[in-house]
Formats: sequence, structure tokens, C-alpha cells
Amino acid sequence: MLNDAQIDYLLQIKETKPPLSERTVRVMLQALRWPPSVVDQGIAFLKKPPAPDGALPPPPVFVEPPPPALALKPIEIKQNPFPVGSSHFRDVRRHEASRKNPNRHYVLGALFGLAVFIAGLILYARFL
Repeated sequence: MLNDAQIDYLLQIKETKPPLSERTVRVMLQALRWPPSVVDQGIAFLKKPPAPDGALPPPPVFVEPPPPALALKPIEIKQNPFPVGSSHFRDVRRHEASRKNPNRHYVLGALFGLAVFIAGLILYARFL
């Protein structure tokens, strides 16, 4: 099905003087990377004769309105989702305590790295 932009483009092609051949139009539409089925629809659209004078559009088709949308449930917002003494608060306190001594993380990381390095040397010497 052709969309509005494609129909506008095809109407511009149809109004050119002198009219373009079907082969030229097909190459133009393929250069715009239109799918082959859409190119065929565009060519068929260009071949349609103009409507006779005084022709009326077809009568509108009645379409049933969609059913009404379901009512949304109200959302309850709790002011304090974590009760006092919750594990989430303890984790926050622990995190704040660890931020007071930031060098501790570097020391633990250095010791862990040294342990992995020594274990690697031992495994290398053992399997060599």
C-alpha cells in the first residue's frame, strides 16, 4: 500500500511534461530503494486514468469505534517503603561507614592482587 509521501512523489512524476516512460520511472523508484512490490503498485498508480468530471468519491465505510479503555487502578505511594531496622538501611549505614575510610579498598585490592599473583607463580612453577 502506498503511503502519502509516495503518492505525492508519484503525482509529481505524473505531472511532468513530457511524460516519463515506464522504464525510466521504474529505474527512478528502484534508485529510491522502494521494494519491487511497491514499485509495481506505483507503476499501476501512474497508469490509472484521471477521474471523469463530476465524479464523487466512494461513500465512507462505517467503522465501529473501539471499545472504551479500562479504567486505571490508582497507585498507592508509600512514604517510607522500608521499615525502621530494615536490612536496606543497614546496608546504607555500612556503605557510609566504608566511604569514611576509602584507603581500605585500595589495601584490600592490593592484597588480593598480590595473592592472585603468588598463586599464579606457584601454579606456573608446579606445571612447568
